[in-house]
Amino acid sequence: MVWAGALIVLITFAAILKNLEARMVLILSGAAMALIAGIAGVEGCFDGAMQAFISQLINESLVPTICACMGFSAVMEYTKCSSNLVYLLTRPLQKVRFAVVPGAILITWLINIVVMSAAGCAATVGTLLVPMMLGLGVHPATAAACILIGTWGNVMNPGQSFNVQVGELASMTGLEVVSSFTMVAVIALAASIVLLTAIDITMVKKGNKQGAAYAAEPGSAVQAAASQGASARHDSNPGSSPVKINYFKALIPATPIIFLLLGNAGVLPNFDITVWMLSCSVLGLLLDVRHVQDGVKQFFNGVGNSYRDIITLMAAASVFTFGMNAVGLTGALVDVMKNSTAIARLGAGFGPFIIAALSGSGNAAAIAFNTSITPHAADLGYAVEAMGSVAQIAAAIGRSASPVAGVTIICAKMAGVSPMDVVKRSILPMLAAVLIFMFMLM
Repeated sequence: MVWAGALIVLITFAAILKNLEARMVLILSGAAMALIAGIAGVEGCFDGAMQAFISQLINESLVPTICACMGFSAVMEYTKCSSNLVYLLTRPLQKVRFAVVPGAILITWLINIVVMSAAGCAATVGTLLVPMMLGLGVHPATAAACILIGTWGNVMNPGQSFNVQVGELASMTGLEVVSSFTMVAVIALAASIVLLTAIDITMVKKGNKQGAAYAAEPGSAVQAAASQGASARHDSNPGSSPVKINYFKALIPATPIIFLLLGNAGVLPNFDITVWMLSCSVLGLLLDVRHVQDGVKQFFNGVGNSYRDIITLMAAASVFTFGMNAVGLTGALVDVMKNSTAIARLGAGFGPFIIAALSGSGNAAAIAFNTSITPHAADLGYAVEAMGSVAQIAAAIGRSASPVAGVTIICAKMAGVSPMDVVKRSILPMLAAVLIFMFMLM
């Protein structure tokens, strides 16, 4: 049974790499392993697989938190609160040329904590930052890479689906999970900023003038973006008509996390992150009372999308995990990892990273790992929250090293370059980041 299960798992990840529907693949693979176990005489396989699926769909600790967070994110985008925050953070960069590359990465990373969709964050930040960077003479591929590298910041949100999942496994809150790797995340971010800056300087010194060539072409995407960047700089000068920032709107996206931290410190009532997300969603909706009905629709669109895209994926992964347990594959893998903790570290880090880099999404791999192997982390000599966090963060970082990821394509299109040109600049910073997480957390 174990070897049959191993073959099915290999086929499963091959299918995911081919970008087949991940939920379908996980459910079919889990059902196939459960069927093999049932034929071999293991009782309760069919009922167990069904119950595993249903229990995730109605999980009272995961579903409300994840849906509330994504609903809040949708409200922030609809009310332009996130856009005001972007304008507020990016305005100083227009006056400090040497800080543009590190500043763009940092701003994208911070915005992604609130706008948790990587593609949505890239679109929100990139429409302002990319033209500005090109107008300041930054290479187009570097400008796109700055946005792409910053799109793993959502791992810092306590309400992010993976943090909630890891917290449930480790009997911790999402805030406690994030706190456990915050310092490592800052180090990994700093390393990626330094590496991208060094790569950009090296390419420029080698005479790579691709950006200038693009800009010289009349009507090119880069020329248009650079013109927008020049306009953006002009808008920041005295006497011009700058974008008027609503400072109250700019503050709203950060309020749930601020309130959560204050509650944890005893300054405010120590409510769950779900309560703060819902409360701040209402606050955001009240900023535009005339369109509150449309705002409510956007909130529930966010809730529905999160259930469709995230909760159902977790439910499908639970069937896959049940099948692995039923055929004895999980136990066999844990036994192998007990003999070599290096295998566990490599599996948690490079497994989701490689799958994400090749397929554009490592979510399915991270969820499968965290539901099958991470619960046994203590047996392998690791903390549950450490192993689970490495797996989910590696998947997010790997996406920023993938030429086929939707967010990479968006970033490349905004800068007028190919996705591969962008990834040539992001791959080393992302590889360094995942190695830092692997060896500092585990």
